[in-house]
Amino acid sequence: MKLSIIRPKKSLKSQLTLGFLVPFVAFSLVICLFFINLLNTILDDHVLSQFNHRLEENGTALARTLSSQEIEDAIQRPEKSGSLLKSALDDFIKEREGIEYVYVLTSQDNKDYIVALNGSDEYMKESPFTPEQEKAFTEEHAVVSSIYTDQWGVHKSFFIPIEGTDTIVGVDMDASFIHSLEQKALFYPLLFLVLSVLLGTGSAIWLGSRISSPIKRLAGFTQEIADGNLRNPIRLDREDEIGMLAGSFESMRRQLNAVIQNVHEKAEDLSQSGNTLFASFQELTEASDQIASSTQTEAMGAEDRSRHLESLSNLMLDMTEAVEQMNKETGQIKEMATETSHLSQSGSQQVETISSQIQSIKQNGLVSQENLSDLNSKLTRISEIVELIRNVSAQTNLLSLNAAIEAARAGEAGKGFAVVAQEIQKLAQQTAASAQDITATVEEINKQTNKVLTLNETNVEDMMKGVDMIEDSGKLFSKIFQAVEELETRSERIFTNSRLVSNASEEALTAIQEISAISEQGTAITQEIAASAQQQNQVVETAQQQSGKLREVAYILQEMVSRFETLQETDSERPTRTGVKQ
Repeated sequence: MKLSIIRPKKSLKSQLTLGFLVPFVAFSLVICLFFINLLNTILDDHVLSQFNHRLEENGTALARTLSSQEIEDAIQRPEKSGSLLKSALDDFIKEREGIEYVYVLTSQDNKDYIVALNGSDEYMKESPFTPEQEKAFTEEHAVVSSIYTDQWGVHKSFFIPIEGTDTIVGVDMDASFIHSLEQKALFYPLLFLVLSVLLGTGSAIWLGSRISSPIKRLAGFTQEIADGNLRNPIRLDREDEIGMLAGSFESMRRQLNAVIQNVHEKAEDLSQSGNTLFASFQELTEASDQIASSTQTEAMGAEDRSRHLESLSNLMLDMTEAVEQMNKETGQIKEMATETSHLSQSGSQQVETISSQIQSIKQNGLVSQENLSDLNSKLTRISEIVELIRNVSAQTNLLSLNAAIEAARAGEAGKGFAVVAQEIQKLAQQTAASAQDITATVEEINKQTNKVLTLNETNVEDMMKGVDMIEDSGKLFSKIFQAVEELETRSERIFTNSRLVSNASEEALTAIQEISAISEQGTAITQEIAASAQQQNQVVETAQQQSGKLREVAYILQEMVSRFETLQETDSERPTRTGVKQ
């Protein structure tokens, strides 16, 4: 309490007490001073003035009553004449009420004397003048003293000179009742002031306690809320503004309790979604790695096919030159029959080699077609996973928006949750943007894959044609070999057939060159697919990192709301937007 008085800003009760007590005490002090001034005015203007008037009348009457000769005789012969003056003074008092003493004063040889005093047998007794007596004696006019107290009581005196003598008479009247009235005029206002201060202090303390006690209880409830305890309801049985304030705090507690419960549930859902999203990204990463590996293998196979086709083109070129040489030497078939037999036998072996190489190219083409089909199915799976990511991102964005709305409803207490909700919304938008990039990349890969499938099918068809042509070439070489045996009888037919072989060789060479060009184009496309797969893998890794950050945000959100102890409320207890029970 002492500390509260010294530092009133720390205590609402002290502020209320001082705020009520200071004006009350000031008002009481003004009333006290007013009554003191009023009573003093009454005493001065009525009681004291009447007393002074009576005192002056008595003094003037005494001065007229006493004989100057008696006074002179008493001064000159105090032992003989003093008793006469004393008797006159005694007689004067008997006729007057309220007079205590009457006496005659004089001054001789710089000494002051009491010539005679009623009730006293001492005459010409030396006694120094008071200032009022000195003034009346020297200035020779009447003087009224103030109220004074001595060993005989409270008095007020009047001094007046006696004409024809060097003396003055003094009249002392009892002024104790005036002194008593003055004390009462001071005592009762001061008593009123003290009682007013005590009453005001008690009223101020009662009023301060009446106002501050429920506020302290309300502060205790709010401190519990600040400490994270939302289970205890705020109850103050009041219908005034403090009761309305308590009702508002109770509504805020319920709304905050509902918000915390909702955020807690959404944080758990967000954590589960983050785990699912993280697992999906892991699966997508494995699929991307497999696609990259398959496209790399296909690129190496395409390079091998290109080398084989180049070798086949060289062989076909050699075969064409051999056929042309055979045409030039047709006229010398007989002489060159043996050499022609060897050449045709060599050509047959080359045709077999070409046929086996064409079969290998055919098998590689079929394998490439299967790999591309597998790639197409995996890209479809990637599209499904990306769609799942987009759905999860949209749901996360919606959840963060709801959390931001609920945090905005909570006001200052929900600012921390609004910041977390904005960060979650940013992550969800980044995830959606990454998913959109993945979708665009997958669509581009699908287009390229479809082109490669189409070109590969064309390549296979061309290879089938090349196989047919090579088989035809084999048949022609068989005919050449037979014609060599019958060279002499069928030389003209050999010449004709050699022309056919030359034409077929040129067509085969052209077909092989086209196949080589298509194979080179397929190699380039395969390399592009490999590069796209690597880019997709980087995008997936980035999305996986964002998913990890989303899991961390969900964990932080759960940590933030875990410090609040909430209470499950029924629907009837849930606050509406106005803070009133439904």
